[in-house]
Amino acid sequence: MNPPAPQFNQITMQVSVPRDQAEAFISAMQQWMLRVPTVYFLDICAIGHIKIYLPTQSFKDEHHKESIQVLQGLDLPHNSVSYLPALMEKASDQRSKFSVQEFVAEAQRDWDAMGAFFKNARVIEPWDLVEAYATDLFGAHPEQSGPAYLAFLQFANDQGLHSKTAEGKRLKMAEVLCTKAQELGISTGHPVVLVTIARVYGCEDARLVLKFAGKPENFNPGNALGDIQSISRVAGTLTNFIQRAGVSGGPFKNGKFKTADSPLHNMLRYFTVRSVIATEMSDGMREKITVSVDAPSLYPDIFGADREPKDEKSRRELDQLYKLLGAEFPV
Repeated sequence: MNPPAPQFNQITMQVSVPRDQAEAFISAMQQWMLRVPTVYFLDICAIGHIKIYLPTQSFKDEHHKESIQVLQGLDLPHNSVSYLPALMEKASDQRSKFSVQEFVAEAQRDWDAMGAFFKNARVIEPWDLVEAYATDLFGAHPEQSGPAYLAFLQFANDQGLHSKTAEGKRLKMAEVLCTKAQELGISTGHPVVLVTIARVYGCEDARLVLKFAGKPENFNPGNALGDIQSISRVAGTLTNFIQRAGVSGGPFKNGKFKTADSPLHNMLRYFTVRSVIATEMSDGMREKITVSVDAPSLYPDIFGADREPKDEKSRRELDQLYKLLGAEFPV
């Protein structure tokens, strides 16, 4: 059994800098952060931007340009980039039309594009590892609870969550979703539940990540789940592994997720992984991931501009929501 992961607490530092020096200070801090040896985990969207850019080295729009420039800024000799999160997401897509051979060829194109784009940073996975994963795990969920998560998301879509939930029906809908999660054996504190309920409470980023649809056949729960699992897979498991190895003398001190998907980028900022405890079981590895959330950003319909509940009615509803979710959230 592995020892508990070391705790990496966030530190907030406030510094007063003269206005005429602020730009230089921010630039110096950014350069300092880039010097920390880091593994950058790329998602499907980031790799897609790379593949669009490479043939002509031109940009399709301003968002694409910004995304490529960010990725170019990471291309430093002491960094590495990882294909693993994107590979995991693609491999577990239940609606993929690829055969195994076609999927391996697609993975090869992605991996080759990363190698061509990054001149200094190293693609951390060798091709033989990527090929083996693509061959052996195509169509499979890395997490044993994957089918339950998909069933939950499909159920949520069938509740009409593509449309805004009326104020008087929000808490009842949250109750329905929590009951279904429990029936499926899913913790109500799991990100798949928290993000879905965030949609009920007006979070625009949750709406764009989930992409619920009016017609059930138009909803792809696998795509939504892939994005949500970035919270546990990357911010939790993979980053924890890198940090643990770094404490033990490994070459990298940090792991960071890079996505060109703005709503997903925002959503990840609303979750902070506090601890990851791994336990070896007879049927694999079980992980307990503790997260804290930015409640005003996840559930904006309850909060005012001051990030406090709008009124006593909202505060009561928030308290009831916390009880449903079975967690203590900071407000």
